[in-house]
Amino acid sequence: MNKRTVLCFLVFAMCVFCGSVPTSTFAQGKLLAQQVFRKHNRTLQRADVQEVLPQVLEGLKAPETQAHLNPRTINAVVANPDILLFFIPDIEPRFVALLKRDQELKNFLRDPLVQRLLQSPAAIDALADLLEVDAELPNLDVDQIVARAMPSVVWIYNVDEDTQGSGVLIDEERRLIATNAHITESSRWVFACFPVPDRDGELVGERAYYLQNYESLQKTDYATWGRVIAEDFNRDLAIIQLDSLPRTAREIEHDFGIDLSRKIKKGDPVHILGNPGKLDLWRWTVGLFHADTGQWLQINADVYGGNSGGPVLNGRGQLIGIISLSDRRTKTWAVPARYVKVLLSKIGPKHTFRIKNNTRFTVPYWIKWSNNHEWKRQSLNSGRSLYYWWRGEVVPWGYPKIQFDEDEFAGDGRFTPRIRNLTTFLRYFGPGYRNHITPDDAYTYSFSYNPWTRRIILSPDTAAAPALSKSVPEENALFANYPNPFNPETWIPYQLAKPAEVKVAIYAADGTLVRTLSLGHQPAGVYRSKGRAAYWDGTNAQGEPVASGVYFYTLKVSGEFTATRKMLIQK
Repeated sequence: MNKRTVLCFLVFAMCVFCGSVPTSTFAQGKLLAQQVFRKHNRTLQRADVQEVLPQVLEGLKAPETQAHLNPRTINAVVANPDILLFFIPDIEPRFVALLKRDQELKNFLRDPLVQRLLQSPAAIDALADLLEVDAELPNLDVDQIVARAMPSVVWIYNVDEDTQGSGVLIDEERRLIATNAHITESSRWVFACFPVPDRDGELVGERAYYLQNYESLQKTDYATWGRVIAEDFNRDLAIIQLDSLPRTAREIEHDFGIDLSRKIKKGDPVHILGNPGKLDLWRWTVGLFHADTGQWLQINADVYGGNSGGPVLNGRGQLIGIISLSDRRTKTWAVPARYVKVLLSKIGPKHTFRIKNNTRFTVPYWIKWSNNHEWKRQSLNSGRSLYYWWRGEVVPWGYPKIQFDEDEFAGDGRFTPRIRNLTTFLRYFGPGYRNHITPDDAYTYSFSYNPWTRRIILSPDTAAAPALSKSVPEENALFANYPNPFNPETWIPYQLAKPAEVKVAIYAADGTLVRTLSLGHQPAGVYRSKGRAAYWDGTNAQGEPVASGVYFYTLKVSGEFTATRKMLIQK
């Protein structure tokens, strides 16, 4: 046998071997999915389960999630559904709420057959194919879609460029809307309006009404300013963060966990909303889906010469794209919603504030952002200002801190440092945004000098700036423990909007209950200091020190509120 024959044989053998593994895995996954589908068909066909299950299954396939999935952790999730947020951070909140109250869904997840399926991405894919969730559910009629979706549509007016377009609310909590980059252009701010209902409940559509009444509309948040925080000119997408939302605003129905545009077929109906004309707003168009080219969604629809930034919805009213351009006849192109998700993933939060020096001399001081940071000495000249920012969703509790020697300026040689906690403002920054901080981005504090007491004063610069102390909170909340990581003790801060019975439960990573801290009936207020926060000494219910590792703590308030966070013990 010559060398060429041997080499060909080896290549053939490798191909057969390597090719057989995925085929076998897929076959096993398909068989497992069929067994689960037959056994739990009633649960899987429920409408409320079908609405949330596809996104959950997609999230469970992620390698970092699969690494933690086993029967013990799945049972722990059933016992405490809030833990799911740490396995799938962007999980559909409705699934967590459903799992908390629905015994049938709990029994479904406790089934060993289902637990085997959840540990196999191939089986999860096969189950998703069997469910055909989107194909099985009926389309809504036009009036239903328009009624549900129109409260999420925004009219955008670019004052600098004197151009207009549509946008759609995609994140109600962060007040983010998606639109086209060719609408925002190089402008940093745009004017935005939500639909205003008249006395009969009909939407006021005259463009002139919004321009002429924008001051009164701003008082009810129907009209607001939006700040451009991310742009992708290659895909003609922009993300805008609005200053406020009216109470009528609703986030568009969407599921970024699933590429919905890949589930729609040629000839299926689509709905295009927004379509601002020269005189009227809030129009809509029904068209037919043609193709997904990868870069664009092609749609057969007459959008009356354009509909820049308008949302494209499938037959169930879910977001599949953002209109970009048309041929002014019957062909329209949209940016797939999957690229909105990509742009959103690149948006980063920054907590910002700035300090101005209104004194006539230079002020030295120190700044510290977290317990792990050192005090950093700064010096601010008279009449100047300086910006600070922290990357991340949450600033550690009690930070940033500022310290300066107020008596230093009296010339008596004494050193009397005073430490104060400041409040920051959360802003989002993304690609395409000119990455610098401006007065619009930050709360402002100022140094001033009292000649009578001969002391430096640090205070909010305007009445709108935050106070240096907190009042009674408007809602319950659980904050990050400190220190974290810790060994062996830590404090767990929280706040109460009204008097309540309070407990803090400590769980191991596998969901085992380690310790319950019963804090009793407590009045409304902020429990953040070491004298008020919940204290854990790192021991279990038997008083034994627990092992190093990840733990979860859950705040339980009178059976009405629960919240869970993660902490780490390092020994």
